[in-house]
Amino acid sequence: MKKFLYIFLLVLFSFNVLPVLAQENEESFKGVVEEIHSVECSEVLSDTYDCYEYTVRVLESDESVRTIASMSEDGKSRFKIGDRVYVTYMTDGYDYEGWSITGFVREGSILIMLFLFSLMAILIGKRQGLGSLLSLGLTVVLLYLWAIPKILEGGDIILIGIATVCVTLVSIMYVSHGFNIKSNIAVVSTLAGILIVALLAKLFIAMMRVDGSGSEEAFLLLSQTGGSIDLAGVFFISILIGAVGVLDDVVMSQVSSIYELHIANPSLSSSRLYSQAMNIGKDHLSSMVNTLFIAYAGSSFALVILLTYSSGGIGNILKADVIAEEIVRTLSASMGILLVVPITSILASYIIPYVKRNGDSLFKG
Repeated sequence: MKKFLYIFLLVLFSFNVLPVLAQENEESFKGVVEEIHSVECSEVLSDTYDCYEYTVRVLESDESVRTIASMSEDGKSRFKIGDRVYVTYMTDGYDYEGWSITGFVREGSILIMLFLFSLMAILIGKRQGLGSLLSLGLTVVLLYLWAIPKILEGGDIILIGIATVCVTLVSIMYVSHGFNIKSNIAVVSTLAGILIVALLAKLFIAMMRVDGSGSEEAFLLLSQTGGSIDLAGVFFISILIGAVGVLDDVVMSQVSSIYELHIANPSLSSSRLYSQAMNIGKDHLSSMVNTLFIAYAGSSFALVILLTYSSGGIGNILKADVIAEEIVRTLSASMGILLVVPITSILASYIIPYVKRNGDSLFKG
């Protein structure tokens, strides 16, 4: 199993990821804000908003440039003198040209947060923590250096997405938890859970008549790619990708619980082992389903407030496509979690005692 995984990943990245790494990215420039200028907005916006232009010293060329006006809704300048920012030179190739601030320079802050997160993961999780970091890095590479570029090149979204989900799942399990009986059972159980989520997602998407175009970012993606992106496929795959991490947590926790129960009392029958494991699983289920809903609600909290404010009540926001999509996403994953716990418990309750008795080399831990 190890050799197969290594060979598969080597072939995958050799032929698909490396060419992506060789592609050139759009160049941007780091700068420092030197001056802030309050200016008039256009006639349409002047009564409602305030606008600012900035003088920015481009660090690479050591020249100062003045940006185009940017709008402020609260009347305050977003940037302050001394802020490190990114500036972009824009031109249409004819008469128009100008500079614009595209955001803060955040690399230093991101590196500090990543360092603290990695340090805590290794100090607390030891080997498993290091494995989790490696699997996280591999997941980022799969998504951002392989799957997304392939989709933007016109590849089949469903095929690429399913391949990404499966490779991510296998990688997470084995890199994080090692090649052992628990990981093998967890991979099979999680694949079953992903299949359940996929079937439920297809059913609910048809029932709710959503196509993935409800959010603003989906509309921008469709418009900027000239309509070449299948938003329904993107939405479907996003549900599966989101479910992988949640199912991984639930399944591995359940398998580990059964493994420890068997080690503590090898005389327990498989049926008794299953019964005790389900008592643990029920507690985990109740918290995990709530966690999943709260996570989705928290990520779209500002949007829900906006829709509630503009539509006049919580009941009216259910008419919005973006909310309908989140309902499909949440319920598909939640029902997958509910069904995968008994599936995992049955497999682990019968396989773990059998392997421990017979020492089957296929599942040797």
